[in-house]
Amino acid sequence: MAEKIREDIDAIVNLSGGLECAAALWYAVAKGYNPVALHLYNKEGWGNVADAQLAAAQEQADYMGVRLLVDEANMPQQNRKNNYPVLQHLSAISTLMVGNPFVRFKAIIWGANSDDSFRQRLQLKFPFRAIACGWSQTLDPHGIKPHHIIKLPTNVFPFEWMQKSELVAMLLKAEPKLLEMVWSCTGELDLMSNGKYLPCGKCDKCIELTYSKKVAWKSVHKVQEGSFKE
Repeated sequence: MAEKIREDIDAIVNLSGGLECAAALWYAVAKGYNPVALHLYNKEGWGNVADAQLAAAQEQADYMGVRLLVDEANMPQQNRKNNYPVLQHLSAISTLMVGNPFVRFKAIIWGANSDDSFRQRLQLKFPFRAIACGWSQTLDPHGIKPHHIIKLPTNVFPFEWMQKSELVAMLLKAEPKLLEMVWSCTGELDLMSNGKYLPCGKCDKCIELTYSKKVAWKSVHKVQEGSFKE
């Protein structure tokens, strides 16, 4: 039997191993939450990328002193196209919330930037309706009990106003070691001689992260006229 979740846990951080999720983990801890991290393991859909993602997420969670929970999907999948991890997250989050009624989850913290938060918000609309209806034992949201609405956690998108390069710059200031642990690659991977995975450097995600780092490192701080030093 899996180890029980401590009742003082108050937040869920979705931890993929990528940049935005690593920033969300930092945010949760720095903000004063007592979070548990949730990772989706999908070897059927992602191949060796899944192992690399899990390794990165575990390293980040260990570094921040947060327990990592892993939800494994093993359904047959012939390709990666339209493989939306948010959908698997919704199932795992629902299981956590419904299966642990004595844990008061105050927030679910998402690592979305300004380019992808809207899609996640759309995908989050109906799971909360289903959970609240289930708690209230009603088939229609008109019958949801008010205290079950109060019981639902808040979806938090702390970085949806920031671009990816701005997140790189922020994490570089806040937790530079955490930035080094980020994994952003969806290409074909081979094991290195030291047993670690090497990003392909050619896929869209690799190029995106490389470009974001270059933009962040070349940027200068612009000081508004009339401002003063703190």
